[in-house]
Amino acid sequence: MTTTQPTTGIPLTPATGIALFERWTALWNGDFSDPEAFLAPGFRIRFANAPERAAVTDAVHGAAGIVGLISDFRAQQPALVYTVDGTALVDAGLGQVACRWYVTQADGTCKSGIDQFQVVDGRISAVWSVSGLRRFAD
Repeated sequence: MTTTQPTTGIPLTPATGIALFERWTALWNGDFSDPEAFLAPGFRIRFANAPERAAVTDAVHGAAGIVGLISDFRAQQPALVYTVDGTALVDAGLGQVACRWYVTQADGTCKSGIDQFQVVDGRISAVWSVSGLRRFAD
């Protein structure tokens, strides 16, 4: 993506990018409090590895849409625990944040992924998410 971050609103800094990623991870862990504080009104998500679910996930818009999707997902798998894996990388000029994460399943196995955000006016406007079936530890 070669677009640049708008010059209006809250600037993206390393600290705000890291905080956004931590808040995003808390959302996946079931903390649905005040998602509008960190998700832009036109929020969108793209999952790269689930073509069979693309119609459902591509239709997610806004904070209510992603909260509904995550809530339904967690109802099916309530024991999942998501963890930030490393420090988020922030490109303030492009308005982008990327970081690895992993999820621990009820049986103790893990899988990992990478999410990249587009940030506009201090809130996540779009997420591209890629996950795998296993976790690579250093």
